Amino acid sequence: MALWPAPPDAGPPVDLEWITHEVEGFARSQLPPWETGYLEFHRRRYQDTLRLLPEGHGRRLLDIGSFPGHLSALAQARGWEVTGLNNAIASAEPWAVFLGRCRERKIEILPCEVERELFPAPTARFDAVLFCEVFEHLYLNPFHTLREIFRVLKPGGLLVLTTPNWRRAETLFRYLHDWGAGPPVSRAFPDLFPSLLYHRHNREYTASELVYYLARQGKDLYDFRLEPVYYSDTLDDAHEIPGVLGQRAGRLEQALARLVRRCWRAARGQLMVRAWRSEATLVEWSALGAVTGLGPLEVDEQPAQGFTQRLTFPFRWMESGAAFIVPLPPGEGPALLSLMLAYLAPPDAPRAWTRWTLDGAPAMTLELPPSGARPVRLWLLVPEALAARGRVRVALQTGTALEPNRPYAHRLHLGGPGLLAERLGSVAAAEGAIARVAAAHRAEEGPGASWWHIAESLVVPHRVTRATLDMGPGDDAQLGPGWYHREDWGRLGTIRWSGVEAIAHLATDGQPTTIRVRAGSGDPQLGPVSGWLRVEHAAVGGPLEGVGEVAFALAAGTWEELVAPVPPRPGRVRVTLRVEAPRLPRERIPGSRDDRPLGVAARRLWLA
Repeated sequence: MALWPAPPDAGPPVDLEWITHEVEGFARSQLPPWETGYLEFHRRRYQDTLRLLPEGHGRRLLDIGSFPGHLSALAQARGWEVTGLNNAIASAEPWAVFLGRCRERKIEILPCEVERELFPAPTARFDAVLFCEVFEHLYLNPFHTLREIFRVLKPGGLLVLTTPNWRRAETLFRYLHDWGAGPPVSRAFPDLFPSLLYHRHNREYTASELVYYLARQGKDLYDFRLEPVYYSDTLDDAHEIPGVLGQRAGRLEQALARLVRRCWRAARGQLMVRAWRSEATLVEWSALGAVTGLGPLEVDEQPAQGFTQRLTFPFRWMESGAAFIVPLPPGEGPALLSLMLAYLAPPDAPRAWTRWTLDGAPAMTLELPPSGARPVRLWLLVPEALAARGRVRVALQTGTALEPNRPYAHRLHLGGPGLLAERLGSVAAAEGAIARVAAAHRAEEGPGASWWHIAESLVVPHRVTRATLDMGPGDDAQLGPGWYHREDWGRLGTIRWSGVEAIAHLATDGQPTTIRVRAGSGDPQLGPVSGWLRVEHAAVGGPLEGVGEVAFALAAGTWEELVAPVPPRPGRVRVTLRVEAPRLPRERIPGSRDDRPLGVAARRLWLA
């Protein structure tokens, strides 16, 4: 049987005898018995792998975990300039033989601990990477390995990854016998518990998990675009279902397993993925200019639960005020920046309010709760008017809602190898980026209406189209940070309380000249409330610009219409409600346990 589903551009499979001939030619002598058996067992896997790898035509390929060199030799025979990457096994005789063969074929072998070290290769060096039957052996930080693959691939470069399918028919039949999914415990001790962790299958994966690691994760800074995961049966026919306690799977069970694989193709034994690196440019730390407020590059050494690092990436501390200049990739249209941020404060620390600007223009306000070990990936859209300059100054101010301008006690971590920058030359490209943000948020956090807060400057210009905002179902699409959950106030309708500061977004066609907010001070026992209504406006394709602030004061137990001017130009309006002194119900209303700092109760915002 062939790969399922069939690759859209795959030609006929290479001949198995050709594979054997090329590997024997690579060896320059008769293969030792262990390698003869290995080749016989794996050559159909090589056949399916090569169906996903086009002809090289002199392009560069990195083969990760290339020992014993069979795929490296086959790729070289198909026109690739091959480099191998391996953990060194200095004392093993087959390793020395392997190195000698590679020297003869001019295949460079680079030593590297792929989960700990940077690959010893320049950024954007390779056109393709083979990552075959290695992923299941990783035990420390597979995100690091995938990030390094992303780094050394050229934009648009190809990754071919193969790994066992955890959901294969073999696993099902072993569970039915109470045999477990790991190696049979009746194996010889060194086979059952090899002293090198890399020799074990430390974790096997399903197709959905591979999709997560490559195209949906939000823990690290890399992006791949992939085809559907392919299922291969190349190792199934020769693979006997192993047992324990002297039991073996009989012929009938072997036949049933083959039937299951034939009828339910997702039960085949191997997963194969063809993925392409995104076109985003990796802007490394050394390429940033005028850096202020960032510490040196560090690795998180404080253990979580006593045994592991909290972050998958190295990081730089950020002071309360930080800034840097980012060179943008060439091209036209707006640019999209992406970076990793972690707020590793204690659970009882206050929420951090981060205010981002691009060349001094407001871009995003994000409220961050203490995240434990979970980082956040942020997205900043550089409007076309700013992106045309070819560079942009990114600045961040961190504080709390109560004290936005006071230096903050808990520093943020800016992580990864740098940041990503790409041009969005069309509306379709922007919508694709929005879809990536939403998918990654769902994969990490689950569905949530506020997913777009991490990409405010990207999502709002493309998704906010209404000039009114009534508190009720669907209002999350226009509400930024700072709002509490909806409350039903009977005949008064649905309201939301603001906190110390709260943000909302509206769209304007250029006709309205004012923004209006129907706001109340709440229960008379809470007392009066005063503050400011700040308005910012962005023309279509332009950055946000300040319009002005209007002070307001609401007497206890009253409702009023707050009004502020807006410019009569098409675009979008961002309105910020901020109060001077929030009120805590538990301190003012007898018997209340509500300890929320309350601002104003809002029913409706609209342009008129």
